Amino acid sequence: MKIMICGKGGTGKSALTVMVARVLSKRYGLYVVDSDESNTLLPRMLGVEPPTPLIGYLGGKGKMIKRSEVDIVKALTEAGQGIRLSNLPTSYISSSPEGIKLITIGKVREFGEGCACPFNFLAKVLLKNLLLKNDEIVLIDTDAGVEHVGRGVEEGCDAILTVADPTAESLELAKILSRESAKMDKKFWLVINKVTSNIVDMVETKAKNMGLKTIGLIRFDDNVFRSCLVGEKLRARDALLDVESILKRVRLIEG
Repeated sequence: MKIMICGKGGTGKSALTVMVARVLSKRYGLYVVDSDESNTLLPRMLGVEPPTPLIGYLGGKGKMIKRSEVDIVKALTEAGQGIRLSNLPTSYISSSPEGIKLITIGKVREFGEGCACPFNFLAKVLLKNLLLKNDEIVLIDTDAGVEHVGRGVEEGCDAILTVADPTAESLELAKILSRESAKMDKKFWLVINKVTSNIVDMVETKAKNMGLKTIGLIRFDDNVFRSCLVGEKLRARDALLDVESILKRVRLIEG
């Protein structure tokens, strides 16, 4: 199963990706694909060294612009019949102590180097042509906002897990993702993150009035906040318990 984790910037997409990965890695072969061209902290949150960006395997951004989908698939496979992440050279994969495997698409880092379009195109082709075993799950930590929707990156995914924070702006973006997910006939799951006890009713009412159905709330967790501030391996307690309950609710784990 391929699950894209989407949402407004700052909602906690990467933290949620790590928590979901930790829970699911106990039952599945788990890959995380980092397709956010801006944020560089996901490896730290997983407790791994950054892998070599996958775009480098294809010659870098400049050469990617000239490559077709068929060309990319051929380059990433021996027979051009589909892509298996396990076949990538080891330098392009980092593994956490829990066995979570991280792959990075690429990052924008230099003045004047151009837009992130080649990264989005590579992510789209990768997901569309990815072959998984029955016991494998891929989580895709996306860039902020909805540009990936316009680029069609979601074409190859099975479900869209949207994370919102308790703001009207974030919920409005979630509504867009919900609408587009329906058009694409993709599963849509919405969670609201960083929820404190004094606003639970307000958050649930706001989402309901906007026509949004949530699959769960994730409590504000001081452990998550502190580890994200320091920039270290993610620590979580209450939030991790909430994530586990949510994954049971959507039947990705038993409970």
